[in-house]
Amino acid sequence: MAQMQKQVQQEAKPAENLFGLFNHVSTNPVLKNRIDLQQNLITLVEQGEKVVHYANSRTTITDAQFILLSSGNCLMSEKFSKDRPYRSTLLFFENAALTRFFTKYASLISRISPDLSADKKPFVVFEKDEFIRNYIQSLKFINQETPGLSEQKIALKFEELMLYLLENYPKELLSFQIRSQEEYSDLEIRKAVEQNITSNLTLEELAFLCHTSVSTFKRRFQKLYQLTPRQYFLQQKMELAATFLLENDHPGEVFYKVGYENHSSFSQSFKQVYGVSPKEFQQQKRAFSDNL
Repeated sequence: MAQMQKQVQQEAKPAENLFGLFNHVSTNPVLKNRIDLQQNLITLVEQGEKVVHYANSRTTITDAQFILLSSGNCLMSEKFSKDRPYRSTLLFFENAALTRFFTKYASLISRISPDLSADKKPFVVFEKDEFIRNYIQSLKFINQETPGLSEQKIALKFEELMLYLLENYPKELLSFQIRSQEEYSDLEIRKAVEQNITSNLTLEELAFLCHTSVSTFKRRFQKLYQLTPRQYFLQQKMELAATFLLENDHPGEVFYKVGYENHSSFSQSFKQVYGVSPKEFQQQKRAFSDNL
């Protein structure tokens, strides 16, 4: 993906380098690829699925949807659809492009959606309709042209899409957060950790999503939680697992819910914390309840 973005920047450099347009086709499945997005990105999925992880949020989009992604660190996975290659049209844009749009149409924005207090999000997902499907085709025609002739057209197509979203999804568009690459605050790190208890992300991946080195992330983590990451995640996962077991979930299903890949490793971890296997734990609690 990093090479793809570099290629976009080399092959499609519109006026003032505010945009880049690229047709992306992949025949190899991609699993949690670490992406450092230097620009914001509109991904219009045409075949397959894309899974995106930011520090404190995750989403999956299909070929019936498209997504606005904020610049910064994220994890991306691409999945095929019925053995067909993954396809998408990518439109990169700088913060300045969106700022100019909001400035140019400030009066329209105030009339359409005067409440600008919506929660900010690093990505926003939209459903495709006939307009968007035709829009994708128009981008493909532009991308086939000589780069020097298409630069201003890409800028106009970006404005066209933003106007469409402003008219049809004003709240969602205005919730989109463009952010710089500064280090995350303690609150943001807490959100990243606590919303990924069962996501099975590695420590390296969490540090990457929070724009820190692994050593810095560990240091800040221990300061926040007074535990090592391993101790904290083990404790949180097992407490969650115990809750599921007390709700009579089958032990063979609980391991998946708390982010383990198999029942054996989950059972070992559970016994390490509670001294008994998940099944024994459940049986003991049931027996205790029956005797009350």
